[in-house]
Amino acid sequence: MIPEDEKCNIWKEIEQKSPDLVKAFLSLKNEDELKAFFRDLMSERDLREFAMRWEVAKMLDSGMSFTQIQEKWGGEEMISSNTIAKINRWLKEGCGGYKLLIDRMKNGGN
Repeated sequence: MIPEDEKCNIWKEIEQKSPDLVKAFLSLKNEDELKAFFRDLMSERDLREFAMRWEVAKMLDSGMSFTQIQEKWGGEEMISSNTIAKINRWLKEGCGGYKLLIDRMKNGGN
């Protein structure tokens, strides 16, 4: 359940403009369908950004420091401490989505 919080209210706006977007996501039946739909829906940059945010959220949840994350991420796709801070804020004070899925994945996806 999404908290009735100002930061989580974006869904009201999105549902007015695209009322079946969430239903479309939920109708995906397997990884191949998800990958095909997300690739059509998003740019390569969007997909890379989502992957980076997910990995950073998991690293933060495991107790890694900002510096450790920056060192581990490294390479061509450097990540700023500002970006890590934003992800950390959403992990701790967001709508609960990161934590829900991190905990679910720790439990084997259930």
